[in-house]
Amino acid sequence: MHIHSISKVLALPIVLAAIIILYLGPNRTSETSIFIFIPVILLVVIYVFHGPLDHWWLSKYPLKFDPLLKVWLEKYFEPYKYLDEDHKKVFEYRLTLYMAGRLFQSVGAEMREVPEDIKCMVAAHGVLLGLGNNDYLIGDMDRIFLYKHPFPTPDIPKLHSVEVNSEDGVIILSLEQLTNAVLYPTDYYNVGYHAYAEAFVATQKDIIYPDVTDSWDIVNKISGWDEFAILKQTGLDQINLLHVHIALFFSKPDQYKLNAPELFEKLKLIFKIKP
Repeated sequence: MHIHSISKVLALPIVLAAIIILYLGPNRTSETSIFIFIPVILLVVIYVFHGPLDHWWLSKYPLKFDPLLKVWLEKYFEPYKYLDEDHKKVFEYRLTLYMAGRLFQSVGAEMREVPEDIKCMVAAHGVLLGLGNNDYLIGDMDRIFLYKHPFPTPDIPKLHSVEVNSEDGVIILSLEQLTNAVLYPTDYYNVGYHAYAEAFVATQKDIIYPDVTDSWDIVNKISGWDEFAILKQTGLDQINLLHVHIALFFSKPDQYKLNAPELFEKLKLIFKIKP
């Protein structure tokens, strides 16, 4: 039997110990009841570090890739279809580890567990972007918060569809915009690639990135969107052009190579992959 989550296995006996302590508490001294704090603290530690724990375990004892997720990738994630068999195996292995090693949280009226296919949709963008690099987890960006629709935050009070806080290690996405970009890539800007591009640039600081200053005309030729159109889709007031270029490099590779061949080759060297 394969263990999918070592953190849950570790947490189970601690939960049982807490229940026993609570059950015995009323019949014991108050000093004995203090022991309830021990399992509570341990459970908090496991919850906080469950991602790294599960990632470490699965890297040592990898699971077979979920065939239902493979079906989803083949049907909806275009870049996966063009990977050779060796790269597909690496992609599947890393995708499994990424999904286990990162916290995915649905945000809205109530916090809910994120379904595996939604995790797969989000994570696939990050895993592809980091496929040619060793740091496929993309630094310490370990929490992914997902809203159904565009959202406001304290940092950006207006409605927007993508936000990255590299200091806190947080990626926030609107599933509406991301899903539309996956299903209709010619009509919607891909905020998944944009978020992971921003995370990658923020964490891989030793890389020399190409200068794309004042290159909105190139962006327009590649995508058909001008600055206003991309700002409107993301809901942002300003945007980093390098992140846009990386997002288009992955989401519209043929158009990118045709309209910006030199930049295409530079980004291909950085990401060590031809999308």
